[in-house]
Amino acid sequence: MKDRIYMCNRRLSTREAIDPRKPTTGRGVVAACLAVTLGVVPGLALAQDVTIAPKLAIGDEFRLALVRTRDNSAQPQQNSTSRTVISVRVTSAGADGYVLDWVPGETVVDNQQLAQNPVVMAAVEAVRGLRFRLTLNADGELTGLANQDEILPKLKSMMDTIVQQILAGIPDDERTAMVSFMNQVLSPEVLVSSATREAGIYFGLNGVSLASGEVAEIELQQPSPFGGGVIPGIFRVRMDSITTNSVSLTTETTYDSAALLRLTESLIKQAGKPIPPSELAKVPPIDMNDDGTFVFDRAVGLMREVTMIRRVVAGTNQRLDRWEMRLLDGPKR
Repeated sequence: MKDRIYMCNRRLSTREAIDPRKPTTGRGVVAACLAVTLGVVPGLALAQDVTIAPKLAIGDEFRLALVRTRDNSAQPQQNSTSRTVISVRVTSAGADGYVLDWVPGETVVDNQQLAQNPVVMAAVEAVRGLRFRLTLNADGELTGLANQDEILPKLKSMMDTIVQQILAGIPDDERTAMVSFMNQVLSPEVLVSSATREAGIYFGLNGVSLASGEVAEIELQQPSPFGGGVIPGIFRVRMDSITTNSVSLTTETTYDSAALLRLTESLIKQAGKPIPPSELAKVPPIDMNDDGTFVFDRAVGLMREVTMIRRVVAGTNQRLDRWEMRLLDGPKR
């Protein structure tokens, strides 16, 4: 077992040593996760590992179909499914990594009430046709947005329009606190993270190297998107099956319930409406987990199918967010 873990460290460190004293954030989670594998199915010591890595060259193009579903038991009138086609082109490829142009197309929303809401559709249309220049490292992990200076003003302009619509319905004596709150929760970091979320999911397992049946697990320290600390969690990835043509993996992430409750309380305070201790004690526990399934095409070197489901449960209320991505057209070589 000790030798097996050492091998995981050697082949999965992505050329860097993993320092267990440092908190592990969202980026590089997979590499760190696999470097400290906790569970290995007996009998796999001599099993062949498969690495999830892109096979991309300059000029390669491919398209993804994205289906995004929202289901909120507390606000069922806002339940919806949207569909978007994303076009991707490789503009740079080398030993150090890749640069991709990620361009979302038109988004079609099935909820007519939302489709007729100008604020909702402004947010939907804001990213249509935008060219997100993504950077990936040599293992294919998403590392950043090369044209952030170009993209960010466009995102901020869109959000300013939405914020003004929200503020119009808020009493004057509450507006100052709300403006401060919105400026924090809609920080540049949050806007960029939100806009590249689907790309982060799609490329999220690049760099994984496991044998069939092997499981890896790590404790996460996920930074809060709104500041004020981290959200602890547990991330697990399993190599379910390996064939000549494809690889199937599943992932599970569970988040610390107490940390989620503290985050909720902090957000409410920032909005200028603190909860009295007596009322806070009545707030039900908050449970959040992410479950993912991935099918990697070994010939193409891209994910053929990706599904990610986030469930948030608080008492009798449940919110479900689902992302489904399917490769429509692979690179023509």
